Amino acid sequence: MIRGFLALPAALALLCASSAAVLADDVMLVIDASASMAGKLGRDRKIDLVAESIEAAVTDFPTEARIGLLAFGAKSKTSCTDAAVVTKPQRNGNEAVTTAAAKLTPRGKAPLAVAVERAANAINYRSERATVIVFVDKVEACDANPCVLAESLATRAKDLTVEVIGLGLDEKEIEQVACLADKTGGKFINAKDGTDVAGGLAAALASAKAPPPNLPSASLDAPEKVMQSAVFEIGYDGPKLKGDRLQVVWPGLPPGSEIRSALVTKDGKKRKLRAPAEAGVYELRYYHPKLNVVLAARPIEVDVKPVTVGVAERIGAGAPLTVNWTGPAAAKDELQIAPLDAAPAIKLASLPVNKDGRALTFIAPTTPGRYEARYLSGEDGAIAAKTAFTVDPPSASIRGPETAKAGSRIAVDWTGPGARFDDVVIARAGMDASDHLTMARIRPDRSTVHIEVPREAGQYELRYIAGDGKAIFARAPIRVR
Repeated sequence: MIRGFLALPAALALLCASSAAVLADDVMLVIDASASMAGKLGRDRKIDLVAESIEAAVTDFPTEARIGLLAFGAKSKTSCTDAAVVTKPQRNGNEAVTTAAAKLTPRGKAPLAVAVERAANAINYRSERATVIVFVDKVEACDANPCVLAESLATRAKDLTVEVIGLGLDEKEIEQVACLADKTGGKFINAKDGTDVAGGLAAALASAKAPPPNLPSASLDAPEKVMQSAVFEIGYDGPKLKGDRLQVVWPGLPPGSEIRSALVTKDGKKRKLRAPAEAGVYELRYYHPKLNVVLAARPIEVDVKPVTVGVAERIGAGAPLTVNWTGPAAAKDELQIAPLDAAPAIKLASLPVNKDGRALTFIAPTTPGRYEARYLSGEDGAIAAKTAFTVDPPSASIRGPETAKAGSRIAVDWTGPGARFDDVVIARAGMDASDHLTMARIRPDRSTVHIEVPREAGQYELRYIAGDGKAIFARAPIRVR
């Protein structure tokens, strides 16, 4: 069974030769224009996403190959035979199918099997190599069975491939339409957003291009295994023509597909590529765009990056706390500060990890004690790694004049963590740490702040307040006269 549910990256390449020597299948685009195509996939209407993907992808399709478009469900709300060729298969037909796709309006039912059969007949599938690319949102609403049709087409065709791009189908719907691809040697992609739609069409069109005989030779030299997101070197040999590329690709995708790539050089100098962030088995390729062929390929395994967390053994209360880490940096992964041995749901602070592995900076808790820095997996909410540290009592001091004139500004010297949002304040004795009358923000590069004195005479306190506003690290009396 040739089938996969692929999220194809926006950078999926569709590289074509301009030479007439490049052979390609005749292609028929089959577009679901039934009423449900007015619904959205992500933020955009499905019919608009299809039209936009066609406009972007067919521009580079070889003009010597015939391409046409058939729409079903575009006219009648009740007919089970509403499937008509909008643009006849023709050479230099790229602009014609783009224009036709942009004009479609969702309207009727979804006679999928009828549409696919008529599209195959339109490109003479019994005597010509041909590819039918189907965009489908609503599964067959009429009596014909797409799977039975696929078997019939496969037995009668000279060389027919049906590629199917589902638009947010559920599991039951997938089973009903994936067979069109399975039984004809094509691929099924269940698109979740516009990127998948565009990538699916690019891959399908790339598959329709036939490589010529007598290909030049090429070779690749690279590690068998690398870590997630690691940079590695690739040695190579081959034609080394302008545009030749070294690619990392999901296995099984057609020529021109890629996750990321690097151009080869005439002198054959080794090139560097960054491994995908997701673990798995990929394929390295030497891709020759002039002929749209892969001249050499080899598997490469991307292994899970080990998860580690590093932090100083001791830190002063409220001080900047640097946490070093390694890990997969998957979606929603984060570093956390928590009480020692606390449950995953309990945390004092958290920051999302970044793809480049930079250390993250927290503010240490203001209460002395034992804590831990930990790496939390966003996929399952589990703690993948952790390390303990001790928060020592704060080391801070504050010194200002013993008396000051009401409403004046005074200079106050301080020592302390100098963390972000730490403040010097003037408050009445007995006020909570979060309350004050006047305030000046501490700057780590300046050991003195200037603060306004209250306008009412009386006895007050100068205070060094931790950035979270919950702790007083130092205090000194001041009388306002």
